[in-house]
Amino acid sequence: MAGFTGKKQKVPMSILEKKEERAGFLFMLPNFIGIIIFVLFPTVCSLLLGFTKWNPMKGLSDMKFAGLDNFAKMATDERFIASLKNNAFYTIIYVPLAICIALLIAGLLNKYVFCKVPIRLMVFMPYISSIVSVAYVWMILYYPNGGPINSVLSALGMSNPPQWLVSTDTSLLGVIIMSIWHDVGYYMIIFLAAMQGISHEIYESASMDGAGGIRSFFKITVPMLGSNILFVSILATINSFKVFDQINILTGGGPGYSTNVLVYCIYHYAFKKQNVGYASAIAVVLFLIIFIISMLQMKLKKKVEV
Repeated sequence: MAGFTGKKQKVPMSILEKKEERAGFLFMLPNFIGIIIFVLFPTVCSLLLGFTKWNPMKGLSDMKFAGLDNFAKMATDERFIASLKNNAFYTIIYVPLAICIALLIAGLLNKYVFCKVPIRLMVFMPYISSIVSVAYVWMILYYPNGGPINSVLSALGMSNPPQWLVSTDTSLLGVIIMSIWHDVGYYMIIFLAAMQGISHEIYESASMDGAGGIRSFFKITVPMLGSNILFVSILATINSFKVFDQINILTGGGPGYSTNVLVYCIYHYAFKKQNVGYASAIAVVLFLIIFIISMLQMKLKKKVEV
């Protein structure tokens, strides 16, 4: 063919297409501005403040360069070390339990339960409810003397029910239980949407081969949800390191340091001790922890998808 070079020629954009492209960028501009102002700028400021010693109540003139002193201080700070350990424990318990419960509820709603829509709404309702209201309700439920939970446990024969939020042994566990109850509906919706995308022919073939419902769930449903499970695990991990509201309301970080986590530790030093530099340094460490864990999970997710 005459004039054919074998190369794909670039078709110039028309005036209308250029206008549409500019319009698209203009529509995205407010979002970009918001990200720069409310995400990138505070992140950079927090990173820089991590190398300073500053009490904001005394103005900018009080800001002094501290080098790596704030980061070195963490190695001997009992509150920070306790917060790091508590956050690790919180994540280890919260993430797998929340995922397993969400998977179980999604599997039941996808197959065996009548009135699926009302039940789905009831499970999802706590997630869209105010965390402040939910925390106060759970505070009443956890009341050690005559509270609903301990009353039931006593009626079942437990002589010494847990003291929940007032005991260093059970306070963090109480917060984890409340957090799972609050968040599991969101994870359940993600799993349920993914399950409804699995072809019914696969389950029909499995049933013809003698596979029951439980076996099909573990041999077909769970493996096919591998990428979704890893995605939810990333969300749950990030949420576990962001936990603050329920701890601030239920326990205030106590008793002792038993429910101190990294975000509450940042809040304590920034707003109670007015040590913004040290609080920013802890925020940098928290960012690095979340970033590293998320990157590892993303790499694992890509391997599963391949």
